[in-house]
Amino acid sequence: MSQSDVTGPELARLALFEGLPEPELAALAELGSRRHLADGETLLEQGRAAVELYAIVRGRIVLRAADDSSSAIVATLGPGDILGWSALREHATALTSAEAAAETEVIAIPVDAVIDLAAGGSSQARRLVQRLIAIAAADLEASRAQLLRSGREGVITGG
Repeated sequence: MSQSDVTGPELARLALFEGLPEPELAALAELGSRRHLADGETLLEQGRAAVELYAIVRGRIVLRAADDSSSAIVATLGPGDILGWSALREHATALTSAEAAAETEVIAIPVDAVIDLAAGGSSQARRLVQRLIAIAAADLEASRAQLLRSGREGVITGG
């Protein structure tokens, strides 16, 4: 996995950060890193500490959840998608593993910097919080739809 610099204008093109003031984008960009992953390379391992949000610039990432006896593909994400939102929790660990399904480029941003920005109290901060919640809600809705498609009735304990 190789790394290179991230720019504020580049972050401004991501839906999550669109419209945020330039100084905040510059501060996030300074802390961010660009990562290049080879096909099949692991970005996140389920159960490991989660400390960054990722935006996919190009390529694809497959998210897989597993337990001792089985695994399932949870989602396949592409350019513009955000992953790692579960890192926003206290003492967060990755809920899934994330593996490149092609040559992939992501921007990684430390979640603490995103939380600090979101806690700022400005209208832009509120918009950032709403966007983060929208990502989580969309992922939960996708999980709900996947459960319903499986055709088995059961108990859903989250959401």
